[in-house]
Amino acid sequence: MSKAQGQKEGPSNIETAFISSIDGQNSVDISSGIVNLKYYESILQDGVMGSVVFADAGTNGGDSLNGKTVMEGLPLTGSEFIQLKMTDNNDVELKQTMVVTNPTPISEESNKTMVVCSLVSEAYAKNDNTSIFERFDGKISDHVEKILTDNNYLGTAKGLDVEITNNNLSEFGLRRKPYFMLNSFAKKSVPDGGLGNVAGYFFFETSEKMVFKSIDSLFDKEKNKPKRSIIYNESNSKGRMLSDIMNGGRGKDGTPAGYDYKALTYDRVITDVMKRNNMGANATQSRTFNLFTRDYKCTILFSPSIPIDGQAEIKEPLATAGLDLPTFNPNLVKEFARTTISLFDVGTFDPEPLASNESDFEVEDILNQSIMRYNQMFATKVNITIAGDFELHAGDLVFFDAPSPQSDTKNDEVDRQSGGLYIIASLCHFISPERTLTKLTLIRDSFGRTGNHTLRD
Repeated sequence: MSKAQGQKEGPSNIETAFISSIDGQNSVDISSGIVNLKYYESILQDGVMGSVVFADAGTNGGDSLNGKTVMEGLPLTGSEFIQLKMTDNNDVELKQTMVVTNPTPISEESNKTMVVCSLVSEAYAKNDNTSIFERFDGKISDHVEKILTDNNYLGTAKGLDVEITNNNLSEFGLRRKPYFMLNSFAKKSVPDGGLGNVAGYFFFETSEKMVFKSIDSLFDKEKNKPKRSIIYNESNSKGRMLSDIMNGGRGKDGTPAGYDYKALTYDRVITDVMKRNNMGANATQSRTFNLFTRDYKCTILFSPSIPIDGQAEIKEPLATAGLDLPTFNPNLVKEFARTTISLFDVGTFDPEPLASNESDFEVEDILNQSIMRYNQMFATKVNITIAGDFELHAGDLVFFDAPSPQSDTKNDEVDRQSGGLYIIASLCHFISPERTLTKLTLIRDSFGRTGNHTLRD
């Protein structure tokens, strides 16, 4: 059983929040003056981010420099490092070194100033001041590791979770930024053993590591073990709690048996199907040109939910992480919704360009597959709030259940349509002297409850 069983509510402990001056001569711990702190992770966000609001009191020796405020005595002007260390109510520690941006006084009194600072990761700050000129050859995953670890680029000291790619790629840096290159590589990557129908990776950062993983691996419960089973339940008119009967009662805190803890708030969003369709979730067309052989090729890809009409070369249906993709009315599909136009890079990296007519990157097999996959994985979205849990990270799998929306409230059942495994797309830890909460945005590409919340398989 997870150690988060019966997650405790209440404030966490911000042990330290040291801000160091740019010249390294001074430092100050603002932890005792923090009013609130927010920490963010997301699979759609290149680096971790945050914000902190603190009382900058010059008369308090614990958070001042020779009687001066932090703003004046450090001084605090932006680009300083802040070292955060905090623990939640289950003694899970979160440590992170971040960079302070745009410190701004928001209120001033005779002896105290309230200051708000935005926070970004060190790699995020380095990215804006780093350009890549060199040429990359070989596996894409090797390129990613080099950009992340090379001190000429991001030079991160964090651990790496880089999934090996199946395909090779040659690419010039062309003075582009590291994050631009990493996200470009993500769209062009196929996992090891893939055949082009499972294209698409995500690059993002957590408090523990830099992550470059395929979409299918994120949804794979064998490779990405579910961390939590969470339920949102309400008492009905009989005073019974959802799943009391089916799970053999509930714990002292009211959590049904088999779940780690309850969500405090819950709402579910079905994303706009027309917008996803327009972005290429259901049907895409790829037009490619080979300038050396003068060949032109058109490839149309359809989602498994759309009938294939045979008007053009059709690739095999997309591999899916879930059992049931959301269907789309075939009567509304008269043609593809999105077109990509690409030039083959034949001869770009070969000193004898006419010696080979093979492209370095199979655009029609990979790029449009990843476009469809990115748009399909956001088919349904759930927002929940839980008691602070620092063990959770963006990209983790969780099992979530909610009440069945039935008119008969005596039927104490979970929703078989929305329940099941979800990826944490983003999280926000909110920390204040009074309480600590974690807000999660959960996503998945399919409908229908599968698996078991107790065994998580």
